[in-house]
Amino acid sequence: MCQERTILRVSATYSIEVEVGDVVRPGDKIQTVPDTQEPVVSSVSGTVESIQFDPANHEFIVAITSGY
Repeated sequence: MCQERTILRVSATYSIEVEVGDVVRPGDKIQTVPDTQEPVVSSVSGTVESIQFDPANHEFIVAITSGY
């Protein structure tokens, strides 16, 4: 089985709505940003492999692994 990793970078100003081990599909909400109509959503199907904080850029790095 081949695995592909997708990296999403989202602002760390707001909390994220996924945890490591969660299964996501395209359109699933990753983060809600107050005062906007558009949430940050996943563009791929897979499992959230890791979530890291990047203090230099003040963002969360969400890695999603999909297998096919």
